[in-house]
Amino acid sequence: MAYTTLTLKNPKTQETRIAPVGYSWTSLCLFFCPAIYRRDWKSFALMLPLCILTLGLANIVFFFTYNQLYVKHLLSQGYIITIHGVGGVRQSNL
Repeated sequence: MAYTTLTLKNPKTQETRIAPVGYSWTSLCLFFCPAIYRRDWKSFALMLPLCILTLGLANIVFFFTYNQLYVKHLLSQGYIITIHGVGGVRQSNL
């Protein structure tokens, strides 16, 4: 599990994605399955052959890099990082 997450929103489609930040324990343990779950087909196409050719040793590299690759991929698709709580707090007149 990642230490923290980012919430990203696509302004065109209004689709919201949550992206973990930090080490990707799921890609270490489940190989390329997190890419399938997140519908990250570009990373899946990279991870599957490398996992097969290296007999799973490539997952050590993806453990450190996959979450960063996923966030970069979302940003390249036009997603914008949103910040929770900004403008959502009302001030009372006390």
